[in-house]
Amino acid sequence: METIVKCKKCGRALKSPLSIAMGMGPKCAGVSLTGRKKLNIGLRRSSGRIYNVVESGSSQMPMMISQTALEKQLSRKEQARRQREERKRLFEERCSFQCGTLVRSKMQLTYEPVGEQEWRDSLSGKVLSQEQLHAYLARYRFI
Repeated sequence: METIVKCKKCGRALKSPLSIAMGMGPKCAGVSLTGRKKLNIGLRRSSGRIYNVVESGSSQMPMMISQTALEKQLSRKEQARRQREERKRLFEERCSFQCGTLVRSKMQLTYEPVGEQEWRDSLSGKVLSQEQLHAYLARYRFI
């Protein structure tokens, strides 16, 4: 059975998608279709997906939403701050950590601990002291 949409003011049946979106015909809305001013209303189409309603007698389980999905998205600034904190923690615990990615070759730049107070660059194999690496990371705001 087809649903008939009627004008909110006069009650006449509406046929135009624009009129249906407005809820009124052009005369009741005061819009002249041949006049200079045009009323543009954007119509959204649904994705075509239909979701079944989960009832108490249904065998389908309701979807559980995780806590992380409910949290708001982190800003880029907050993401960068958390990455710096993670790098600093790994540096202090003397664990391998990634410091970035080279633009052209798209290779990851990682630092690995060597011995007691030294670190090795994964790309060039250069060995740096703890103080040199800390100064470099702090200067370029990696930690």
